[in-house]
Amino acid sequence: METVAQQEVATAVDRNDARPSTSDLAWLIIGVIGVVGFAALTAAIWAQVVFPFDRPILAVAHSWDGWPDLWKAISETANIPLIVIGLGLVVWLFVTKRRREALLVLLMLAAVTAGSEGAKQLTMRPRPDTGTAAGIPGVVYSYPSGHVLEALTILGFVALRIWRTVSSLALRSFVAIAAAIDVVLVAIARMALNAHYPTDILAGVLGGFAALGLYAWLTRPGAWADKPPLESRSEAAWGGPTR
Repeated sequence: METVAQQEVATAVDRNDARPSTSDLAWLIIGVIGVVGFAALTAAIWAQVVFPFDRPILAVAHSWDGWPDLWKAISETANIPLIVIGLGLVVWLFVTKRRREALLVLLMLAAVTAGSEGAKQLTMRPRPDTGTAAGIPGVVYSYPSGHVLEALTILGFVALRIWRTVSSLALRSFVAIAAAIDVVLVAIARMALNAHYPTDILAGVLGGFAALGLYAWLTRPGAWADKPPLESRSEAAWGGPTR
């Protein structure tokens, strides 16, 4: 039987473990910067501020349009495949009884989609020159890049969950690097297809970091969505017992 002193020590240790780490605070800062940056850039686009780097960078990216089928294929990875990955993450979280995190992911994905469409309707920025996006009939507004926003959000969620859960450094690094490469290629593809300005891409990145930072903060050890807690970097957590 524990004494009162032992219980107090255990409680103190639990509280200390629940305190945000430096990396947790860094993610929160990234999330806040993403939110503020996205809001500021959206306000500037809505006010029709002209960014001098938009056209030159777009011209360079569009000069790489000699492989349209390749760029379209890369661009398409941010459509149905992303939906499958996002819903797959939600299902896995639900099956492993991390239902708070499953709900959080579902709500954040809905918020990202709604925020992207809301910003498009607010700014009503036409696509570069063409006024339409290849492969997306009826979507005439350019800002922000929903492809980049959703790619960074969904792949970021998956990479962060794997980084926190799996013990293999090689696997964690591979997933994180692959996710980053895919986001960069999607961004280039959207500009090469003349579907987005660089500032549209920047908005997608800022929005993605906002979502990823807030997700990381709300799922940190001891946070609301960390129920039940996963064993950090334990491969058994992919279906095994939790601590």
